[in-house]
Amino acid sequence: MGKPEPIANVIARQLAEVGIAKKVKQASVEHLWPEVLGPVVAQHTKITRNEMGRLFVSVDTPEWRQELLYRRETIIEILNQRLGEDLVTDIMFTGP
Repeated sequence: MGKPEPIANVIARQLAEVGIAKKVKQASVEHLWPEVLGPVVAQHTKITRNEMGRLFVSVDTPEWRQELLYRRETIIEILNQRLGEDLVTDIMFTGP
């Protein structure tokens, strides 16, 4: 009998077999958001929709919206690095 397989590998394989691995990764963006952007930015933003890699993020002030627009490409790059593939294609910041 071989060495037991880690449960994470079993789950990943099962998700891939049923064709939802990519969707599960895309959904994990909401959990990564505060980790990637930090608690201060997370406090002023909220992901309202995630449509096929396009994030819609509500921002509570025009100043934060402008700052995040400036950093959009970097944020996308970091999120995709953390996800392990290019799943975030764009971010639309909405709000005041």
